[in-house]
Amino acid sequence: MSESAKNWAYRIASGLILIGFAMLCQPFTHALFVLGFPVLLVGVLLFMVLDHVPDGKLKEED
Repeated sequence: MSESAKNWAYRIASGLILIGFAMLCQPFTHALFVLGFPVLLVGVLLFMVLDHVPDGKLKEED
């Protein structure tokens, strides 16, 4: 995975986490509250998967 694609995926994951948390904390509609946990969960899972994907370049040992 290229560095640029990985950076965009991290941004998407972070955005999903923030949106999911905001949906869980809002007092306006029950529908947003119900969808908040799955959105938060998808963001956390995406973030965890991205942390385990190796970088595109492997470091060579001398």
